[in-house]
Amino acid sequence: MTPTPSGRTPRRRTRTAVLLATAAGLASVALVLRGPASVALTAVTSAAAALAGGMLGGSTRHRDGDHVTWRWAGTAAWALAAGLAAEAVVASAGGPRGVAFTAGAVLTSAALYHGLVHWNRIRTALSDPGDWLNGVSAGAALLAIGNLLVRDDPGSGPWWAAQLGMVRLAALLVALGTAATVLTIAGLRRDPRAWALAAGLAVVAAVELVALLRDAGTAPGAVVVAGWTGLVLLLAVLRVGRARALPPREAASQDTTLGAVVVMAAGVAILVVDALVPGDQPVSSVLGAVAAVGGGARVLRLVTDLAQLAAVRQEARTDPLTGVANRRALLEHVRVVAARPRGALLVIDLDRFKEVNDRFGHAVGDGVIRAAAARLDGAVGGRGLVARLGGDEFAVALEDADADAAVALGRELRRELTRPIGVEGRVVRLEASVGVATTAVGARSAAGLLRCADGAMYDAKAAGGGVRLYDRESDARARDERERVDALRRALEGDGHPRHGRITTHFQPQVDAGDGGVVGAEALVRWEHPERGVLPPSAFLDLAEEHGLMGRLTWHVLDQATRAAAGWAADGRPLRVAVNLSTSCLGEPGLVGVVEEALARSGLPAGALVLEITETTLMHDPERAVEVTHRLANRGIGLSIDDYGTGYSSLAYLNDLPAEELKLDRSFTSRALADPRTRAIVAGTVELAHHLGLRLVAEGVEDPETEALLHGLGCDGVQGYLHARPMPADAFARWLRGRPAGAAGDRSVVGEVA
Repeated sequence: MTPTPSGRTPRRRTRTAVLLATAAGLASVALVLRGPASVALTAVTSAAAALAGGMLGGSTRHRDGDHVTWRWAGTAAWALAAGLAAEAVVASAGGPRGVAFTAGAVLTSAALYHGLVHWNRIRTALSDPGDWLNGVSAGAALLAIGNLLVRDDPGSGPWWAAQLGMVRLAALLVALGTAATVLTIAGLRRDPRAWALAAGLAVVAAVELVALLRDAGTAPGAVVVAGWTGLVLLLAVLRVGRARALPPREAASQDTTLGAVVVMAAGVAILVVDALVPGDQPVSSVLGAVAAVGGGARVLRLVTDLAQLAAVRQEARTDPLTGVANRRALLEHVRVVAARPRGALLVIDLDRFKEVNDRFGHAVGDGVIRAAAARLDGAVGGRGLVARLGGDEFAVALEDADADAAVALGRELRRELTRPIGVEGRVVRLEASVGVATTAVGARSAAGLLRCADGAMYDAKAAGGGVRLYDRESDARARDERERVDALRRALEGDGHPRHGRITTHFQPQVDAGDGGVVGAEALVRWEHPERGVLPPSAFLDLAEEHGLMGRLTWHVLDQATRAAAGWAADGRPLRVAVNLSTSCLGEPGLVGVVEEALARSGLPAGALVLEITETTLMHDPERAVEVTHRLANRGIGLSIDDYGTGYSSLAYLNDLPAEELKLDRSFTSRALADPRTRAIVAGTVELAHHLGLRLVAEGVEDPETEALLHGLGCDGVQGYLHARPMPADAFARWLRGRPAGAAGDRSVVGEVA
């Protein structure tokens, strides 16, 4: 049989309808009968209702997380059925009336209470083990009140019979109060199930109250039993009804405390009244004491838990090293600041702090960070929130400060930080760069404000320190940068949109210094932008590095350079090709695999590829550089050290690297004719390269006199505007066909990203 959309078959719906109709009919008959037969019939009624609601298993209707609540409702129905069945047996045997029924009714109320507590838990996450203590304490308070009210009129029956009625009523009122609480704080006012359950509990409580007022000492009558049975029928209907999806609701932690406070206050009031009113009624006193102690214990438990929670939250929002707010707390506060018309955020970086750690050790460095945080916190005071972003970066969030006030505070903080700091007998002097962003200019979101302040801080750092305000000029530059980064990313993806342009490679020839024959070419990346024209590497390489695009850009150039070299080889001019690797590319775990894939796609032999690495790249992580370059060299790929002489390097690492070529930077080439000292450096570099078995190529050669000088000093190759400017691949191929090959043989095609 095909299930309906509700998840139940027509046969199951028919069975449910029949069982509910049977239960309702039996309940009607039970109202007419008297004695054990009536009780037995209501027991059968409850069982039929429980079966109708499928209360032995899970419900397919309730998929919003409250199925456990209605499972407890099923437990409540079966508890009442069991109580009624036991009541029928006891009554037929002539035993005391109402005891078994009351036990079943109390268990029914307890199961409903537990289900309602769970409903509150899944709706608000405001529940704890003390909920049961609160329920018992509330029941004790209600029983105490009942005993105070009937102390002078216990009814016509025995004392314990009146107590049974009050126990059932107290249990009902606790469940009713819990239902009302769930309706209020759990956001269930639009859920008809919650209203129906509360109404059903209220009706049965009213029936019990009327019966108790009419004659407190008699056994439960047919109307009382039928009322409880009707509650079970209602539970069955609600359990098979459709759940209404409602969003969870946040509630304050004080909501759980209020009920315990009310119960504790009621218990104390009962004790006071019992002491003031004449008469001996120990039951109300004991019950009042139970309510007061139980409520007080739960209040104490809640206060302790809230204090611990507050401490944990404070720890989670505090930087453990400095004691100021951490990044999480700052971001929460910045959301408030970003909504203010005069909000401001300062980002502060301690310049060259790494040198402190390297020179004095991390213990001194931590002391400096703590001292810096204390100075910032003292200077800001109550004007804003001081937070440590991490490392040597701090931030100050101001809710009411215009640009002038924020900049003035930034200068004040910088003065505080530049004063000498004494730590463990060491005196440390720091510099600081401060970036300021306000909600008047730039983003009006927390992330945007932090990004603007961070950008202003980097502008200040690039300018050598100081305070820099993120103004409209900075905003325009930031927007332009974001647009360029997005366009560069799209151009690298090759989406074909003309607005983003395309990444191409231009080639500049490299010639033999002796005979002037072409021995290679240097490939230079270009961005053909539709609006800005052809952009050189200096216009976008920093952006690519900063935004994680350098790897993709390098692989793009590597692919174009190897394909171009393979094409020249097919034309009878086999040349070697080298691609410049940045620091980030050299650190890529999959570098060797990517290079091998490019060679495989182009069909270029590994021996025809040379990778260029600058001195700065080598010294960023020397051990990694040596390890990676040896792996590449073992595959037959060559290595060239680019821009030699402009960076800081170690001759030991130069000896360890499997390099085969040095490229002399143009800053030496351009001054070699006019400056004897530069000429001596060039001569020494040539001699060093040859002693190490390396070729030396001079860049930036623009006139015949410089070329002749370099040839006389022993340079192997030259490149520069003297021979040709960089050309697109097809233009270079045409140019190459008209030039003779060098006497030194086909040696190098140099592919460069930078």
